[in-house]
Amino acid sequence: MPDFGCAEARAVWAALEFRSPALLRYVAPLDDGELRWRPPGGGNSVAWQLWHIAEVEDNWVRELLLGEPRRYPFGASVRDAADDAYPPKPALLAYLAEARRLSRERLAALGAGDFERPLEDAHFGAITVRQMWAGVVTSFAWHAGQVPLTIRLLRALRDGRAAT
Repeated sequence: MPDFGCAEARAVWAALEFRSPALLRYVAPLDDGELRWRPPGGGNSVAWQLWHIAEVEDNWVRELLLGEPRRYPFGASVRDAADDAYPPKPALLAYLAEARRLSRERLAALGAGDFERPLEDAHFGAITVRQMWAGVVTSFAWHAGQVPLTIRLLRALRDGRAAT
């Protein structure tokens, strides 16, 4: 584990990293077509999930904690991108790794008292740095958890069987 100066930063890092190996194992065998496949009913693709995880982890912290403008390495937000504009798998995984590297640096720069600092979020209103990081962690877990479900649906429909 990286050398963080406080227990809060260590806890956030551990929470972010806990499910990362499983996510990467699920994604490893997928090709770009499988990454871009969308479940019936308008669900999000695995590519969307990966891009969104990285974008939230990078931009929510960038905007709220650092006061910097959002950054879109693929030219737009995933929320605005057409399905056929999604980057290939290596680029998505590189963005995910970069966002995680930035999180490690950002967490290492925080002391225990920083986690109580107030922030203002356009959607949630008044929150603390602690709540912002909790949002990053829960967003990661939420969306990473959708990846295996999406893969199961893809394989079941491809193989002509009911999803289990």
